Amino acid sequence: MILSISYELHKPGQNYDDLYKTIMTAPSYCHVMTSHWFIRTDQSAKTWSDILCKKIDVNDNLFVVDITGQSRQGWLPKTVWEWLTANEYKKAYNY
Repeated sequence: MILSISYELHKPGQNYDDLYKTIMTAPSYCHVMTSHWFIRTDQSAKTWSDILCKKIDVNDNLFVVDITGQSRQGWLPKTVWEWLTANEYKKAYNY
């Protein structure tokens, strides 16, 4: 499945390296915008939300949603659309 991860980090100067490194542990990921990623995983949005909430402050915001098979439109680089197409229905354990 493809999860969309968005966040808003409210503490300037805070070290969020653990957040970024954790997102990059997904079998495949695409850093879409400054605070927005897509990942391919077999784990639920809740599981990822629980994991990532441990990497941010309580005053930050986080939103994780499964977008697999959902209609989507937007203005993104061609490489992002290609990533979505290539990863849409792959199992997370198949690289």
